[in-house]
Amino acid sequence: MRMFQKTAWIWFLGFAAWLADALLSLRLHNILHARLALMIAIVFFTAGLFYRRQT
Repeated sequence: MRMFQKTAWIWFLGFAAWLADALLSLRLHNILHARLALMIAIVFFTAGLFYRRQT
């Protein structure tokens, strides 16, 4: 197992944190921040998928 595969969970943890931030921002009616947090969450999720597939 390579280093990236062992640490891919960090990207998914970041995804979960940014997604929670987006949902909280929606709850607080801060749409602009929620959109930004959702975009960052998508980047973290994509990076997690990329690093998980490294062989």
